[in-house]
Amino acid sequence: MKSKIFTFGELEVRFNWVVALFVLVLFSGLIRLGVWQMGRAQEKIQLQESYNELGQDYATPIEEVGMSGLENDALTIQNMHVSLTGEYLNDKALFLIYQTYEDTLGYEVVTPFKLASSDKVVFVSRGWVYASTYEELLDKVESVTGERTVLGQLYVPTPKQAERSNEIDLNESRWPLEIRYLNTLELAPLFEESIFPYEVRLDEGQEGIFVRHWPTVYVDTGRNYSYALQWWSMGIAVLIVAFILSSNILQIMQKRAKPL
Repeated sequence: MKSKIFTFGELEVRFNWVVALFVLVLFSGLIRLGVWQMGRAQEKIQLQESYNELGQDYATPIEEVGMSGLENDALTIQNMHVSLTGEYLNDKALFLIYQTYEDTLGYEVVTPFKLASSDKVVFVSRGWVYASTYEELLDKVESVTGERTVLGQLYVPTPKQAERSNEIDLNESRWPLEIRYLNTLELAPLFEESIFPYEVRLDEGQEGIFVRHWPTVYVDTGRNYSYALQWWSMGIAVLIVAFILSSNILQIMQKRAKPL
């Protein structure tokens, strides 16, 4: 099909229906991808808001929490308010070193919690404690005994956090165990029970709670906004390139750039 030429002063634009249709389809597809990414970001925000609202009035029994992989769980169950019934395994406590609160170094105390309904252990973070030594921390951490129901929020780590290793020596480990990172997969061999993959952070007012030092966790929408901007930029770039290739705009600019 022959191209039609439209003239606007010095500017000449060649128009071909086939090329124009291709450019339009490509441009529309890129714009729709950007809109889809914006929609995903909005879904994440709405999901976060719904869980924040649920957390005020309702706690899901942890046995009913559905999981479908780390990345998807970070979107669907992050911050979910949950309840656990069972008892703490005080003799298997974990002390996470180099934890800060208001610019002060201390420890995060994590006590495994064995569910009454199954042979499963959940790592329950009781919060931050100031102590300068392991021995000082031992004196400050009191055991919480007996069967009970506790409330808290699920925390799903990022993929990078989930990969961090303590390189634990299973033969020389002492309890409570002093570690840098809470890696549930790495800790699993130290327990006879099966391990729930994510930690639970205790609610305010729960027995055995220390300082709730964790920052508020929000869903990650940054990547969605970034991808949306990239798709839209590519769409605009397609229009610009199509215009340049179908016109004499470059010749005009080169001509005007020549010295008189």
